[in-house]
Amino acid sequence: MPASKAQQRAVNKYMANNYDRINLTVPKGQKDIIKTHAEARGESVNAFIGRAIAEAMERDKRPQEAQAVQERTEGVPLHTLEQRIRKKLYKYGATIRKNRKSGGYTVVYEDTTLDFSDYAALLEYAQGLDKD
Repeated sequence: MPASKAQQRAVNKYMANNYDRINLTVPKGQKDIIKTHAEARGESVNAFIGRAIAEAMERDKRPQEAQAVQERTEGVPLHTLEQRIRKKLYKYGATIRKNRKSGGYTVVYEDTTLDFSDYAALLEYAQGLDKD
């Protein structure tokens, strides 16, 4: 059943009072790629873009860490780097989980869990294992 005009006005008023709008312009064809990517992860395009922005802003809060990670991992895809760390942690009896909401990581040992806010912190921890 379609919404009544009064109902639509109420929704529009709520949206105007509670949300800001940002118009995004992308090259032709990019919209479909973004939509497909978001749907593959069970997200709306809006949720995906919001998450991507939030993750980028979180990374940008730590410019020195981000630069250090970039220098050590130049040209290597993140999933490959994560896989290397998974293998290393497995040797020590741990597994790793990625938190999709926060972008952080959790390392799980048999009796302990360690939380890392981002990839830079996880990488530093994993490199420290070799020194022990």
